[in-house]
Amino acid sequence: MPYISVGDGHKLYYELHGATTGKPCVVLHGGPGGGCEQTVLKFFDLQRWRILLFDQRGCGKSRPYGELRANTTWHLVEDIEILRKTVMMTEQWTVFGGSWGSTLALAYATRYPRCISAMILRGIYLGESWENDWMYTPWGAARMRPQEWQAFEKGSGGKCRTTRSCLKNYRDRLLAKNRKTRKAAVRAWNAWESSLSRLESQTSRESSWPLALLENHYFQHNCWLKPGQLLHAAQKMTFPVHIIQGRWDLICPPAAAFALADALPHATLILTQAGHSAFDAATAKMLRRSTDSLMNNTANFC
Repeated sequence: MPYISVGDGHKLYYELHGATTGKPCVVLHGGPGGGCEQTVLKFFDLQRWRILLFDQRGCGKSRPYGELRANTTWHLVEDIEILRKTVMMTEQWTVFGGSWGSTLALAYATRYPRCISAMILRGIYLGESWENDWMYTPWGAARMRPQEWQAFEKGSGGKCRTTRSCLKNYRDRLLAKNRKTRKAAVRAWNAWESSLSRLESQTSRESSWPLALLENHYFQHNCWLKPGQLLHAAQKMTFPVHIIQGRWDLICPPAAAFALADALPHATLILTQAGHSAFDAATAKMLRRSTDSLMNNTANFC
């Protein structure tokens, strides 16, 4: 299997797909901690695109598994740049990311804007405190899914009155010495997120320890972002950005997508009749249209 060492003891797993001489694109998976999935390839014409998938630090097939040391947003940004130079060996590429992947894409663009020809972003998350309050207090998504929130709060082993207390309670249980305690916390964390992910019916996904652990780790540290940092930097991004946002997204509410579109000089915002998932039919359709329009150099992909 292809691996690349990126320092700090981390080795990243990656895959290359599509035409060898195709238009280069890197796909940034969600989470943090979600891992790459080949299902995203359906959004690309693989006879014309060259796609890099990789597992970010600590998750998927990357090693060490579940490692929190030297695992921050800015470590991941430098990893992406290493991959551009050494694996894709391209001057510029398209950056494709959804949910946490949209955050990481924007963070990468703050440091390496000249390396980006375009971005396609879905389900925008800006790392702002109100977004975490929406997910981890009783005053946001909990009011849309009260039964599921009750189970999530129970899984924390305490009361989730503030984002800070909720994340701390879960961190203690996710890192507990008792295996049953850890597994119960992972199940509760992932079940809450899964209940908010899609409008369409879906099979429950297997609980992932790195997903719960890394999300908790990143959100406890505000993703190592200052308030307003990504929106401020977006004002100077001159490449085209396509934003596809589910109108009924309960994980990343559309307000973040609207704020980003207002900040970017060259943004196209499309709202879909969908939830958070890239695979809700309306969103999947627009993601494919977006990649086709960039390939054909057309501005309109509605």
